[in-house]
This record gives sequence, structure tokens and C-alpha cells, in this order.
Amino acid sequence: MVKIKIITGSSRPGRFNIQPAKWIETITKSIPNSEVELLDLQEINLPFLDEAIPPAMGQYANLHTKAWAEKIAEADGFVFVTPEYNHSYSAILKNAIDYLFKEWNYKPVAFVSYGSMAGGTRAVEHLRAIAAEIKLYDLREQVMLPNYWGSLNEKGEYQFTEEQYTHAKGMLTSLIFWAEEMKVSRQKLD
Repeated sequence: MVKIKIITGSSRPGRFNIQPAKWIETITKSIPNSEVELLDLQEINLPFLDEAIPPAMGQYANLHTKAWAEKIAEADGFVFVTPEYNHSYSAILKNAIDYLFKEWNYKPVAFVSYGSMAGGTRAVEHLRAIAAEIKLYDLREQVMLPNYWGSLNEKGEYQFTEEQYTHAKGMLTSLIFWAEEMKVSRQKLD
């Protein structure tokens, strides 16, 4: 059994982000050998990075940092659900990532992105560079939701397509496979 954490990337009022995050959570629950938890950064509410010692040292002083470190350390893989703001990803997601170092190491990460015509791909490209620095292994597969507002019904609910579901299922199957493989490998590093 591997533990997958889905991390929201927006805290804006009326945010769309929670819809694809919950959708991915539901699909992940249907895949064998996985346990999933949605980590909503709006609820976690980390302040801007307030640790005096760099995260790579692993010497956290604040209770909120220790709680965040525990959540991330127990994970075997991640899905970042990210908007694209000004050709990049959100400040709240960057802040959450920057709090930690070792807890991210040697785990796979996949992405669900949304935005205008590019569907959040530029945000993901930036996240891939960050993933490399913190020793996350990013998967090629991702789910993109371009011009998402055009697929909202009259209640503001996104209407996911069968094709998007197929892409999501494939991405998650790959993520869970690599989470299992890397979990074994990480034990050799400890």
C-alpha cells in the first residue's frame, strides 16, 4: 500500500482548484494498492516561510512546520493540482514546497494543471524544475484542463470528459507504480 498526497495549489476565494483536486482524489481511491489524502493548502494555512534554518538541515522550530513535515514525510507520491498564474504556479504552492527538503526526496510527483489555452502547462514546466531540485521525480503524464471555465455547468461544476478521466487514470496508475518501486528503493537510502 502506498500513500499518495494530493496537494491543492490555490487559496483564492471561489477557487476552481478544489474541483480537480477532489476529482483526482476520487479516481485515486479506485486504484488498488493506494491510500490517498487531499492536503488542502487553504485549510493547512501555512504562513510565509518562517523557519530561520534552511529546510535541508531538517531542524524545524515551528509546530506548523513540524506538522507539515510529518504529512509530507509519510507520503510515497504526490499529485500537485496547480493553476497557472502569469505563466507560472501559485505563491501558496511555492511556499508549501519551500518549507521542506528531505521529506520530498526520492518520491514521484504528477501534475494536474488548468488555465487558459495552455491549460497550465507553463506552471507545470516551472514545477518540474523545482521538483528536480528537491529530488522529486516528475512523471511525464499529466492532466491539463485548458479554458476550464468553458466546461462549467450552470452551477459552476466542471464537466470532466471521458478522455480526461482516461488520462487521469493512466497518470495515477503510473504514479502508484513508481511510488511502490521508489518506496522500496528509499528504504535502501535510510
